[in-house]
Amino acid sequence: MNPIRERLAAEAQDWQRAVAACNLSDKTVHGAELASASQMGRDQFLLLRVLWKTYTRGPLRLQTMFGMAEWLSRAEEMLKHHNSWRAFCDGFAPSVIPEGDFAIPRLYQLEATKTNPSTGSHQLATPIIRRTRQRQLQEKLANLYLATPSKNPTQTYDTPVVQGTPDDDDDDDDAIFKDEPSPFQPISPTPKDLESNLYPPSKDEQIVNIALVVFLNALTMRFNLSSSWTMHRIALTAQFEAAQFEARTDSYLVDSHGKPTVLIEVKPVRRSTKMVPIQIQESAQMVAWIKSDGDLAQSRKVRFHISQDRHEIYVTVAEYNDDYLAYLNSPQPPRNESTSQRLSGEEPPKPPEPPLAFLTMHQFGPFDTLLASHIREIGPILLAITLRAEAESSQVV
Repeated sequence: MNPIRERLAAEAQDWQRAVAACNLSDKTVHGAELASASQMGRDQFLLLRVLWKTYTRGPLRLQTMFGMAEWLSRAEEMLKHHNSWRAFCDGFAPSVIPEGDFAIPRLYQLEATKTNPSTGSHQLATPIIRRTRQRQLQEKLANLYLATPSKNPTQTYDTPVVQGTPDDDDDDDDAIFKDEPSPFQPISPTPKDLESNLYPPSKDEQIVNIALVVFLNALTMRFNLSSSWTMHRIALTAQFEAAQFEARTDSYLVDSHGKPTVLIEVKPVRRSTKMVPIQIQESAQMVAWIKSDGDLAQSRKVRFHISQDRHEIYVTVAEYNDDYLAYLNSPQPPRNESTSQRLSGEEPPKPPEPPLAFLTMHQFGPFDTLLASHIREIGPILLAITLRAEAESSQVV
């Protein structure tokens, strides 16, 4: 069976069966060797303890979950008075570019439909910036300064990296990819994979990213929000006891404090053709975000991930609890074996099993940007997510 065509576990018992099949029942994420999010294999993914539940499109289903009813109602009311939105929806036609705020978003939505639908799996990984190229640039810059400059060079802004972690998983090329004994390796690297990661994102992926981000900005820019949708890429590092991995997102919603509040990931192919590797990468991104978010990981246990795969938009809601945070933050304590038990040869009592806790990813979609009814549904949802993230951010002291 082709592992790409498999579905990820939706229930705890499905996850337990998969873990047993891969001989991972006694392992946790704290002792694993972890590749970057875009190169994560099936074994590593299972140790993150993530479930995926999929739902068809429609705001009514989302309204009943995650406390979204109030935000959707507010978003719908706001869009009633958004002249460009109303004109866009009322005059919607598959190949027509409207006047107003949604002209550029529509242009790139149509461009996204021209992307190559047969992109290979080696092109799915969000490419990383090579450290070797950065080293070369630094060496060239160092040679330019023959004397100590009178002032510091102007600061440049690049993809941020968590302090104390490598810029990328690329000290050498072999460090990027880790072989696994499991046969489930839907995004197992090949020499072609390695080569593709040496270069910037493909033109196709850039088009899809622009299409989504400018659409989000057109929906939100008239409402005087302190948050904004940015095409800047951010690096998030998940640090465990004996392992770590890095995840990079294509774009995100940034709040007034400069922190991400909603993640974005795009692909130039339809999700249905590459479901498992896409979901594995997005799972790793969410885990890295939670793990690197400090105290906010405790207060924000519902998080949003917006994706566009070719011309189709998905909304994924991530949900977790304190037990899952405990799993991410604390390795299981060793068994307590008393001295008398060791001397007498008695078998120490087994400690109580910790509760199995999971990060659950609730996937809604697809919302087809070529269909007027889908556009009318997804617009209020995306604005509602922005409003909610804005409100949660404003509560941070």
